[in-house]
Amino acid sequence: MYGAKGRDLRPVLDRVKESMFAALGDRVVGARVLDLFAGVGNLGIEALSRGAEHAVFIERHRATAEALTHNLERAHLSEKGTVKTGKLPMALRSVSGRFGLLFIDPPFRIDGHLLEELFERVRTRGFLDDGGLAVYRHSPHSRYDPPEDRWTLVERRDYGDSIISMYETSERTDDEYRGGPV
Repeated sequence: MYGAKGRDLRPVLDRVKESMFAALGDRVVGARVLDLFAGVGNLGIEALSRGAEHAVFIERHRATAEALTHNLERAHLSEKGTVKTGKLPMALRSVSGRFGLLFIDPPFRIDGHLLEELFERVRTRGFLDDGGLAVYRHSPHSRYDPPEDRWTLVERRDYGDSIISMYETSERTDDEYRGGPV
């Protein structure tokens, strides 16, 4: 993978990536993927190489997004990937459709309020297919976990300096969250 010069990227270690995709198994095949904080495309490109149908990548920094585009070309996957440049969560406005897999791999020192807003927008906009997974990579020192009343933790794997948490959205309605009628 090519990276942007001068950018401090945290690529996913190969052992972490292999373990994560082993856990995802057949969920990858035929899935539409949304890769947030995409960097050079490591996770989304891996999903495409394992049979995902299409991936939408969102990366804030233009030079890194250009490197991601080059990585898609190099892997002969350009036609299966769409690269968007923008700051999250606002960049989600340019995204439509539903996805079987959502990769959320933010900088480890990200503001918890931004993550809270991001997870809520993903849920309320209905980006995940029924049974779709949000795969969240975070630091063991992270102070943010998606709220249990809106997200169900399916699996969590600890790799020392990285934790991979896989979530499904809760099926409850907004009335149920407020204790109202079902």
